Amino acid sequence: MRSIRFMACIAVIALFVGVSVVGDALAGEKFKVRTVKQSVKWEQIEVGDQEGHIIGISEAKGISTNMEGKWFADGWVQHYVSVLDINPKAGVIVAHGYEQRTAPDGGKVCHQYEGKQIRKDYWEGTYIIVSGTGKFEGIRGKGTWTVHVVAPGQWYSDEEWDIELPKR
Repeated sequence: MRSIRFMACIAVIALFVGVSVVGDALAGEKFKVRTVKQSVKWEQIEVGDQEGHIIGISEAKGISTNMEGKWFADGWVQHYVSVLDINPKAGVIVAHGYEQRTAPDGGKVCHQYEGKQIRKDYWEGTYIIVSGTGKFEGIRGKGTWTVHVVAPGQWYSDEEWDIELPKR
């Protein structure tokens, strides 16, 4: 009888530890990052369906600073490519594109994003990591971002990430 109770206690402890470990592994690591960006290229084409409706292609470069949560993205260089659908008459201004961050050791993380303009100087959207190289091969994650435009062609983004770093 005593051995059955002992085995039951061990089973309950093992179940508790197993659920805790799996729950933490699936949650990933949380990071807050700020990236300051400068536009380096802008091209636009008139759509022609409504006055002022354009499709723009933008390229920007920037640098990230980790604001919370270990070291991820701190001091990393960022390259940003975006397509913007700007239709002021319809009140629709959306963007989607890709960003690639390069760590000091040369490892890269690429993510896709989409978002929309909320006010003239403020945007919101989401990220999904699509790939990584070097020690980031196999990285997974997603996040949200807000952009604050400070001057034409200059902005910063505040980002919140939930990332699963590759196990090495």
